[in-house]
Amino acid sequence: MKEKFCNACGLEFRSGEQTIRCSLCMRNYHVSCWEKTGGCTTWGCPGRPVLTGEEHSALYVRCPHCGESIVNFAVRCPYCREQLITDQSAKVKRFKEVRPTQGRNRKDPVLAALLNLIFPGAGYMYLGLFKKGFLWFLVAVVAWFITRGLGLLAVYAWVIYDSSRLAVAMNRGENSSYSKTMFRL
Repeated sequence: MKEKFCNACGLEFRSGEQTIRCSLCMRNYHVSCWEKTGGCTTWGCPGRPVLTGEEHSALYVRCPHCGESIVNFAVRCPYCREQLITDQSAKVKRFKEVRPTQGRNRKDPVLAALLNLIFPGAGYMYLGLFKKGFLWFLVAVVAWFITRGLGLLAVYAWVIYDSSRLAVAMNRGENSSYSKTMFRL
């Protein structure tokens, strides 16, 4: 099914408007957006152009709503679909205010999940929740001695899921989601 909006600027396609589709990730773009960005803007797509640090910082900014990296001329965020500021001068000002804080505190949810494979709770420690990580490590040790494996698998599954979910919530700036987890510390 063809997308209804451009993956770069976030605007909906008008009927009969010419579009370009990335042959690798199948995302749709306006012809002008494709030319401005030099190719696909989808994270992880092999068709995405390789940019130097200066080129990347000049072309991409952080969405003030979800913190994802988007092109600087986007009208709607292609990830969270939130409307960005329409006034160009206010748009530049808003991105400059949000960008430094979003980049520093960003945590990778995949890394948080994979660290739990080293030992349960390491993902929480990566997120800065040391007490919670140590507590889940102790829960895993007790589960191993009591159930000899099944309980440990359940603990592994939970900490992998929960630490990656917490990383996503931290990236969005949601503080209330930390309290939804077990053992709020």
